[in-house]
Amino acid sequence: MVIKIIGNKIFLKEMEESDAKKLHEYSKEPKLNEFSGPYNASESIEKSIEYIKNSKKNILEKKSYILGLYEKNTNDFLGTIGFFDLDDENKNGEIGFWVAKNYWNKGYMTEAIKVMTDYIFKELKYHRIFAHFHELNKAVERILSKAGYEKEGELREAINSNKGRYYNDIVYGIVNPY
Repeated sequence: MVIKIIGNKIFLKEMEESDAKKLHEYSKEPKLNEFSGPYNASESIEKSIEYIKNSKKNILEKKSYILGLYEKNTNDFLGTIGFFDLDDENKNGEIGFWVAKNYWNKGYMTEAIKVMTDYIFKELKYHRIFAHFHELNKAVERILSKAGYEKEGELREAINSNKGRYYNDIVYGIVNPY
């Protein structure tokens, strides 16, 4: 299964081993790890290659869909977006994403979420997509709202900061309109 989803400024596709160096470099960003926890691709280029291979295998087996995010004009790797924790019986799953710091506040992720959401609903035929995030991550809240997701709830003190403090886990979702 080859996936390529094309937007106006970006495209999404399966990552290649040639993306490992940037995946490793970008995933070391402290802000990413602050809100999403340790990311094994940040440990080494070898771990990034392993992550890419596992992503491809999981797509083939229809277990999850972790794709690379690329700038359309330059083909530069910018980050990842994925659909995972799939519940095939109820046709819902979780969307997760990140973009390299150099590309924050440029609309890349909002567009990526919109085209990925359309793909999930139209091609994969899922009914509902949700995302959850750390209450202090206001950027994710703005991005999801722009992409048409709505707040569904808040899980009180569900995230341990590893510093002895607990934070709320915010849940946003969207239902298939097609």
